[in-house]
Amino acid sequence: MLSTALGWAVGQLAPPPRPVTGSRIGASHLRGHVLRDGPIPAPSGDREQVDVVIVGAGVSGLSTAWRLASVGLSVVILELEPVIGGTSAWGSDGVVEHPWGAHYLPAPNVEAKATLRLLEAMGVVVGWDAASRPVFDPRVLCHAPEERIFYQGSWHSGLVPTDALEPHDLEELKRFSEIVEAYTDRRGNDGRYFFQIPLSESSRDPEALALDSMSMSAWLERQGFTSDFLKWHVRYSTLDDFGGDPEDVSAWAGIHYFAARKLRTAELAGSHYLVWPEGNGRLVKALKERSSADIRTDSMVLSLEPAAGGVDLAYWDVGADRVRAIHAKAAVVAAPGFIAKRLLSGAPVPERKSSPWLVANLHVDRPLEPNHPWDSVIYGAEGLGYSDASHQLTPPTSETVLTYYRAYGAEDTRGTRRMLIDRTWPDLASDVLTDLAPAHPDLRARTKRMDIVVWGHGMPRPCPGFLGERPFEPLVTLGERIYWAHVDQPGMALFEEAQHSGVLAAETLLADLQLAMGDSWLR
Repeated sequence: MLSTALGWAVGQLAPPPRPVTGSRIGASHLRGHVLRDGPIPAPSGDREQVDVVIVGAGVSGLSTAWRLASVGLSVVILELEPVIGGTSAWGSDGVVEHPWGAHYLPAPNVEAKATLRLLEAMGVVVGWDAASRPVFDPRVLCHAPEERIFYQGSWHSGLVPTDALEPHDLEELKRFSEIVEAYTDRRGNDGRYFFQIPLSESSRDPEALALDSMSMSAWLERQGFTSDFLKWHVRYSTLDDFGGDPEDVSAWAGIHYFAARKLRTAELAGSHYLVWPEGNGRLVKALKERSSADIRTDSMVLSLEPAAGGVDLAYWDVGADRVRAIHAKAAVVAAPGFIAKRLLSGAPVPERKSSPWLVANLHVDRPLEPNHPWDSVIYGAEGLGYSDASHQLTPPTSETVLTYYRAYGAEDTRGTRRMLIDRTWPDLASDVLTDLAPAHPDLRARTKRMDIVVWGHGMPRPCPGFLGERPFEPLVTLGERIYWAHVDQPGMALFEEAQHSGVLAAETLLADLQLAMGDSWLR
């Protein structure tokens, strides 16, 4: 917890019934900078012996441990933060659990084998239809009303206010949808879909890959789109999935957002989203429960190097304020590329720009109005809107937690990170309430607490050229018995990609150690 501001009244309006209180929590920027700035102290005590050590307890690291659980290896996961899950972490200190990052999972494509395996184990996938497509528990699919947009002073159902747009906007939205729909079904000269999840299943057709040579905004211009609403709609989408403005996002990635989801069944006509109060924290819990790993939070890895018979690792046990040592037969770095490069000097990991995010959880007295939707978006706002954590509960609670999201999509991500780290909780809280004020002028009075987290490196941003010279061939092995698992590999922060990378690292490790693993979970 970096700072706390109790008893601070946001704004200078008529006296509210009480002041808004809150705090700024995680992520542990200061701890992380120890690795960057050094010097690194020497470990003390005996060197612990384990089979596998995993650096990072996000979705990739937990997925690695999940895949290894059936093999009987001793596994230790070291996590810098006091909680697990990375940007899929969640909070429990309110009337309802709430996400601190990723808050839903679109119904996965049938090619996302590992994710569907997990969902089946959770009871979310309850069967398979005649076409071998998953059937989902309807209680997990987002309930109606699903989403709405605040446009020109009033709320409209869905994210496109059809009844309020000009004919030109509607015509361009229709043309854009037709292009996207064609791309959804388009296959390349290799028989693969142009756009697929996992990304590694996507087409290598040069025509598809050429889209990565330009930005999404350049592609829109090339297609002759001029509608302000369409441009806003696309910007909202690139910020939502990549944390970047269309000018700084690859056209391949931008179109992928709209064209990569293939699963179409009658039950998904109402909603394609799998939703829980704590968001993807529910998936993190499921991975933890199915892993036999020893998970150690408040543990920052300081060094990692090859050694006889495996690897040697040193980490700072923050609680004990002591540096400890581990020798393992193998290690998996389930952390961003910039961390991998610091731990392993010269590691040939791709350079990824990291998008900064702000997430705020507002604890409010009651839903803002009856029949409150799951997701609310404000046209023209700085943020991406908010979701209602109690939406899936029956009946909804009289109090709830609203989770507000803002991605900072400008090209200068380093400058944005510095700005966000320096800003105080009162400043950030005021930004949030000001951004929501056009749609909710009484929100200040309804909010009793607001906690805020800044994700300085929230997700990789797929800038033009992010596919690289060898598209869809993830770098897994960083050295002898050292492996990498993170969404920085494919360059997109999707749950399926994080899980795919973790399982792939585990299966590569098992093959190198010549351990039986049965059938691959990825095919």
